[in-house]
Order: sequence, then C-alpha cells, then structure tokens
Amino acid sequence: MAVTIYEIAKQAGVSSSTGAPGLRGDDRTAYRRSAETAERIRQIAREMGYRPNLRARAFSRGRTRGIGLLYTDDAWIFEGVNTEVVNSLVRRLQRDGHHLVFCPIDGRGAWQEIVLGGQIDGGVVFQPLPEDVSAALRERKLPLVLLGDNSDPTVPQVVVDDVAGAYAATKHLLGLGHRRILLFVHETVKPHCSVQDRLAGYRTAMKEAGFEPCELVRKSDGDAVDVLVRGDNRPTAVICYSDLESTLLVHALWQYGIAIPADISIVGFNDVFATRYMTPPLTTVGFDAAKIGELGAELLLKGISGQDRENHVAVLTVKPKLIVRGSTAPVANRAAVAPQERAV
Repeated sequence: MAVTIYEIAKQAGVSSSTGAPGLRGDDRTAYRRSAETAERIRQIAREMGYRPNLRARAFSRGRTRGIGLLYTDDAWIFEGVNTEVVNSLVRRLQRDGHHLVFCPIDGRGAWQEIVLGGQIDGGVVFQPLPEDVSAALRERKLPLVLLGDNSDPTVPQVVVDDVAGAYAATKHLLGLGHRRILLFVHETVKPHCSVQDRLAGYRTAMKEAGFEPCELVRKSDGDAVDVLVRGDNRPTAVICYSDLESTLLVHALWQYGIAIPADISIVGFNDVFATRYMTPPLTTVGFDAAKIGELGAELLLKGISGQDRENHVAVLTVKPKLIVRGSTAPVANRAAVAPQERAV
C-alpha cells in the first residue's frame, strides 16, 4: 500500500499541514518554520518509500505542468532543423519543472482527451492547424505559442526573418556577378509562411538590381534540372527553399557532369548539420534554432502564469545569417559549359 502524507506526518510528529509543504520543499511555509523539520520530513519520506501522487498534486494546484506539442505532420518535428528547436524547447521547459507531451492531430481524435481534457497547461504549434482544432483551442482558452509560423496573428509567436534571409542570399549571388538566379521550392513543401517570405526577399533583391526573377515553385527536382541544364539562357545560380532541395540538385547535376560551383552556384536554407560536409560544403542561410525553442518556451510559460497581461500579441523575431561556404563562386563563362546527358 502506498505511503500517505498523513503517515509521514505522524512519524515525524507534525501535523499534515506542516508535512505537506515540507515534502514539496515549499520555502514559503516549511522552511520559514524550520529548515531542520522540513529536511527531517523528507528524510522520513525517503525511508518509508514515499512517492508523490503527481496527478493529485496537479489537480490540487490546477496545473499539470504538461506542455502539448501539437502537430499534423511529424516531418516538421522529427526531420530537419526543427529537431534542434524541439530539443531546446524541452530543455527550457524542464528548467521550470514542465514536460513535453506529444499531441498528433489526426482523425482518431485522441488529441481531444489530452488537449481539451485538461491534461496540458499550454501548447506549442509549428504549423497551421485545421480550423476545427484551432476553434476548439480558442474556446478552451489554452495558452499557445507558434514557433516559426505566423498563421494566426492572435497567438504569440517566434518567427525567423525569412525575408531578410532570402534577400541576403540573393544579394550574395548578385555580388558574385550572377544575373540569372533561380529560386526553387520543391513540390513536397507544405504551405507555410516561409515560402512566401523567402520569395518576397528574393524578388525584392532582384527588382532592386534590375533583373527579372526566375521562380520554380512546388516543382520536382527533375523540373529544376531541366531548367538548369537545357537552353541558352540557363540560370547560373540557384537559391533553394531548404537544404533538402540543395542536396537533391547537387547530386542530380553531378550526374550531368556539372560542377558546383564552377558551373552553377547553389545556396540552401536552414543550415542542416550534414550540409557542412557536402562536396563542396553548402553556402546556406542559417539561424539560431535553439533560440527559437528557448524564446518560445519563455513566451508560453509567461502566458500560463499570467505574467503577460499586455493587450498586444508578442512576436519575437530571430535574425538569419548567410553562411558562405564552397558551393558559391563568381559567375562562370556559361558558353564553355557542355553538360553530359545522363539519366537521373
């Protein structure tokens, strides 16, 4: 049978009202009365094999200390740079005694018991949720934070300045003498604010320089290769929506005998760890992914505790940085490029 607080208090010779705060380590009660008594209570509890009932404690405090990670597509959570965001989020939450609860939003409806049934104190979202889910969350008045997404202006958010990142990447290539610069977004990319923001930064830089944008949005890597290797007015550089597109293109162009960056320069986005060890290492736009998780956790904890009572919705922006490596170089004489036809 589980040991109770009343049994521990009786063994320690104190009342249950003194024993309970002592077990919690509550400085505002037990330590003020007697630090020695509080430590003796905890020692007796250890000797008696006491284990706190966390569910009962959460009920009495009105808090579970659980934070839900709500998502519809697990690729956003378990692939790419967002894994670092989640790791940082968890570390920051744990410092305040909170834990992360995975809440996949699927057709089975299991998320409703967790999210709407009071098993979490707040939620973190990486991508737009279905409207019925968003409506349920608003009705529940569950504190939320968006990470890397700005789809709901009523919710606090931490976003990357993707406009500035794409602008910097385009200016870098223009500075190397490139004029025909392709922006490529793969067909598998889900609708997200970052797509439009990166397009906007690219278009602004091209317009300022007096050159026409060349965009290939939600097309296959095969489509991109066709644009890059055939015709007389081929792009001399590519900005990819993410490092994934960059990896696909480097491999495909290698099969055609096209050298990076001697023939074509390539810039990625997100600075995934492995791209530093590509041949050549990838020039990319990176950002402090750990900072996103840390800032998101702090915003959410303020919302849960009621500290953030201001009327405006907090929007924190993480600045990107251009990381120049070996995949970009001054524009080559494209007349000398004669790609070999190989199957891809």
